[in-house]
Amino acid sequence: MLLRILDGARSTLALLAALFLVSACGGGGGGVLTLLAGVGSGGTGSPLAALGTLTGFGSLIVDGVRRSDTGASYLSEAEQGAAVTMPVTSAMLGQSAELTLDASGNIASALMSPEIVGTVSAVSATSITVLGTNITANSDASLGPVTSFVGYVSLAGVQVGDRVEAHGLLKTDSQGKPYLQATLIVQKTPANGIRLTGVVSQYNASVGSFVLGNETVTIGSATISPAGVSLANGLLVTVWSNSAPVGNVISATVIRIKRPAQSNGIVTLSGPIANYISNSSFQVRNVMVDASAATMTPSSASLGNDKYIAATGNYDVTTNKLKASSVTVFTNAAPTSVEVHGMVANFVSAASFTLRGVVIDASNATFTGGTATQLANGVFLEVHGAVTNNVVRATTVQFIAFTPSQAPNGSIIEVGGTVSAYDAKTGAFTVSLSGGGSMGGNMGAGAVFLNGTASTLAVGQSVNVMGMFNNGTLTGAEVNFQSGPVNSPGTIMMSGVVSNVTSTSFMLNGVTIQRNGVAIPGGGMMGGGMMGGSRVNVSVQLVGGHYMATSISLISG
Repeated sequence: MLLRILDGARSTLALLAALFLVSACGGGGGGVLTLLAGVGSGGTGSPLAALGTLTGFGSLIVDGVRRSDTGASYLSEAEQGAAVTMPVTSAMLGQSAELTLDASGNIASALMSPEIVGTVSAVSATSITVLGTNITANSDASLGPVTSFVGYVSLAGVQVGDRVEAHGLLKTDSQGKPYLQATLIVQKTPANGIRLTGVVSQYNASVGSFVLGNETVTIGSATISPAGVSLANGLLVTVWSNSAPVGNVISATVIRIKRPAQSNGIVTLSGPIANYISNSSFQVRNVMVDASAATMTPSSASLGNDKYIAATGNYDVTTNKLKASSVTVFTNAAPTSVEVHGMVANFVSAASFTLRGVVIDASNATFTGGTATQLANGVFLEVHGAVTNNVVRATTVQFIAFTPSQAPNGSIIEVGGTVSAYDAKTGAFTVSLSGGGSMGGNMGAGAVFLNGTASTLAVGQSVNVMGMFNNGTLTGAEVNFQSGPVNSPGTIMMSGVVSNVTSTSFMLNGVTIQRNGVAIPGGGMMGGGMMGGSRVNVSVQLVGGHYMATSISLISG
C-alpha cells in the first residue's frame, strides 16, 4: 500500500485551492523559493514576503523555518511565461520559490520559479552549461542547500542535449562571471521553451535589448511585469521565451522583474552574501542589506561574501534595500538541513522509503516513539537529516502515527488499494486498502486523474487516491490508476521518478530495479518512452537479492 501524508490542518476549500490554485501570484517576490521565517521584529507585524529554498515539508519548510500553507495558492512558471496553478504535491526539495504572506505570517501564495530552463550545451566534471550559464552542484551544507536531483543521481549523469530545469543561487565567480549554484536540477522532456534569470546589463531602450550573462535578450513585444515598472540596468529579472535562442540571442516572450515585495514592509531573504563591504552594506539576492543593527544568530557569527544567511527586516521597495533586524548565519556547526513530516510511501527497507516524494535512508538514524522494525507504508513520521548523494540521510526519526486512520485531521494522504464501491453521481467511494482495512470518502470536484479519466474509475480498479483526510474519510483530489497486482503477496508497489535508465535496469527512489524483460505499455521490451525524469508506477519483487520488476507503467496526465 502506498500512502503519503502532507501534514498540516487544512479545510476542504483550502485543499482544493492549494492543489489546483485559483488565484494569481500576488506581488512578484524575487529570489528563490519561499517560506518565510516568522519573526515580528524590526518593525510591527509579520513579514509580507519571503525568498528562500525549500528544505522540507510539513506544511512548507524554507531554509529551516516551518510555515503554515493552509489556504495557500501554489503556482509555477517552470514551463511557461506566466505562472499557472500547480498541485501542492508537485513541490520539490530544493525548489526556488517566492512567497507572499498574510497578516499572521502564513503563506498566501507560493510561486515556484526556476532560475534556468533550457538545453545543456556543455558538461565538465564540476559543472554544466545552459544558456551560456555555468551550473554547479553543491555538497557543502554551510554554503547553502545541498543540490538535489530529479531524473539524475548526480551531476555526472547530465549529458549534452538534455533539457533541464535548474533552481539555485545566483553567484559571481572570481572572474566576475555569473553562475548558478544549483539547489535542484530536474531532467525535462524535450521542448522549445527556455527561461533565464539574471541581472540586467547593457540595457538599450532605443534598440529594445539588454544582456543577461552571456546572452542578449531582445524585448520586442514581450509582456513586462509588474505593470508600470520600467526595465533598467541592475534589476534582477527572469525571462521566458517560447522559442530556442538563435546563437546567443533570446527573443523574450515574458519578462518579470523580481523583487521581494511590491510594497514596503517586513521581508525575509535567504541566500549567499555578495558584494560585502561591511555589515551595513552587502547584497542578498540583488537586494542591498544593512545589518549593522541586526541581532546575529549564532551571536558569535560574522558576515562576509558567500556566507549563507537568512535576514529579516524592513524592506524599502523604492531603494530595493532591507534594513535587517535579525540575521541567521548558516555555518559548519549549524548548516542548512532537511526536515520532512509525512507518511511513509514506497517502503522497501529502513534504507529506502519516501516521505512527500523525498527519498529517505534511515538506516543509521536515532528513533523515538518506535523502532526501525516498525517502519512501513502508512506510518507517519517526522524526519531530520541532510542530503547526501541525492538521498536524505536521516539523523533522527520520530513516529507520530502508525496507521492511516490515525492521520491528523486536515492532512493530505494517499492510499492505495482496490475500489470496492463507487457512485459516479455523488462521487462517494470506498477503497479496500492493500495493507488491510478500507477507507471511504468522496471524490472532490476538479479531481485530477493520472493514467485514466473519471470514466475509468470503477469497482475493481486498482488505484492510489490522494486527498484530504478528516474524521476517518478522504476527500479525493488526485487518482493514480495502477496496472500492477497491488495485492499480490511479496509485491512491492513503487511510484516516482526514474534515473540511471539502461536497457536492463533503472533506479527508482534510490533502489536499482532490474527490468526483467517487462514490456512497458506503448514502449515495448526495451522500454521506449522511459527516460531519466519519467514518472512511473512499478511493481517489484525481491528475488535473489535483486529487485525485479513485474510491471512498469509510465504515469501520464
